[in-house]
Amino acid sequence: MKRIFLVLVILCNAAGYSQEVFDVIAKETCECLNAKREKQPNLSADDFKTEVGVCMIKSYSDHISEFKGADKVNFSDKEGMTKLGEKVAIKMMQFCPNVILDLGRTVNNDEEEVEKEDAFVEGVVVDIISEQFITLQLKDQKGRSYNLLLLDYFDTASLLTNNEIKKKDKLKVSYAEIELFDSKAKEFRYYKILTKIEKQ
Repeated sequence: MKRIFLVLVILCNAAGYSQEVFDVIAKETCECLNAKREKQPNLSADDFKTEVGVCMIKSYSDHISEFKGADKVNFSDKEGMTKLGEKVAIKMMQFCPNVILDLGRTVNNDEEEVEKEDAFVEGVVVDIISEQFITLQLKDQKGRSYNLLLLDYFDTASLLTNNEIKKKDKLKVSYAEIELFDSKAKEFRYYKILTKIEKQ
């Protein structure tokens, strides 16, 4: 159910749904969420998103007999449940816009947290290879070697581009792994891409 709400802001100006049952489910979902917030004001972002799905499904279950034909959705129908969630969520903007805004903020926070979770390694610079891209070769305390590419700009990238890093310097570097095509090997491989450099 988490992805149901990712496009809410875009969908806000979509055509409204005339079926009164969607209004009822939206209103009941809002009331359910407000009640849960009063009981548990410190719900985590993940728990809150889960509760949105729980409240919506409970209300839908209570009113399922009011749906006609194609509007009736089976719980095992993932696509159908997603569309139902989008319709109800649009209606929720009328009854509890603060809930929708909070959901939008939790999505943004989730994305920021993912960005902060880049892997990192501490080690000594073995070599810096300047070809089409700069490759930083690093060896950690256990003797493991790392080849890290400089592809994107970040705040401390200038340490490399301005030649402020030398062999045997001690660094802490963060990196993300992405899959790129190796034209020499003619296959896709995972590469470590630098996202942050700190001198130690």
